[in-house]
Parts: sequence; C-alpha cells; structure tokens
Amino acid sequence: MTNAVNGKAVLHLPRLVARVDRLMAAAVTAQAVLVLADFLLLGLLAGGVALLEGACLAVFGIVGPAIGVTRHFRVAARDGAGLVLASAAGSLVLGLLFHFALGGPASLRVIVHSGASLARLFEVSVTLQVAASAAAVLVAALALRRRTSILSLGRLPG
Repeated sequence: MTNAVNGKAVLHLPRLVARVDRLMAAAVTAQAVLVLADFLLLGLLAGGVALLEGACLAVFGIVGPAIGVTRHFRVAARDGAGLVLASAAGSLVLGLLFHFALGGPASLRVIVHSGASLARLFEVSVTLQVAASAAAVLVAALALRRRTSILSLGRLPG
C-alpha cells in the first residue's frame, strides 16, 4: 500500500504493536518527568547536583529516551527502540547506583537521615523514577522484539 502524498510504501502496524509503542512512549515520558523532579528536589535538599551525576542522568534519563522514541515513531526501524532500551537501562543502573548503592549526596540514606522536610517526597520520587526506568526497559525490549518480527517479514515494495 502506498501513501497518497508521496507515493512511498506505508507500513501498517498491528494494533498490539501500536499499543506497545504508545506504552513505551508513556513510560519514557514518566521516566523523564521523574528524573527532572529528582533533579529539582535534590537541588533543594542537597544544595545542588554533582555535575557528572547530573549530566549522566540527564543523558540517560531524558535525552536518550526522547531521541529514541522520536526515532521509533518517525522511522519503521529497530534503532529507536534499541536506543530507548539502552538509555533506559543506563538510567536504571545509574539511578540504582546514585540513589541506593553509593553514599554520595544523592543517596537516599543521606537525604532521609538529614531530616529535611522534602526528604520523603524525594524518596518517593526516586523510587518511582527507578520503577519507571525498569518499566521503560521492559516495554522497550518488547517493542524492539515486536518491531523486529514485523520487519523480518520482508521488505516493502517501492
């Protein structure tokens, strides 16, 4: 089937694939919002965010998934979901390291024991951010698998 505007082949995706794609976009959006909320809360609680930590979480938590989702929806290829998968996995690992494993200023133990008024809000926000990153990884893996199986059916004519 060809597009009426430019005459190129159009790939019509099954409903399940379209739902998985929308679910991936929703998980990535939730992850990006929660990463931004973590930055703001950590800035208020700890007096700022370390430059390396902030840059890594911004790239893996906001920029990478946004580019991946955009690429996934604009081009019927696997690289968009692959980028979302890689960056969400990086965000998950870095979120676990920075907030749960290491003892730096972004650690939940340091923030919660400081007795700050926004400590509980930061604790909930960080936990939701890690959960959203894990959900984005799972949904991106499913989207990558679905897109791979559709694209392996053969090349479109045209």
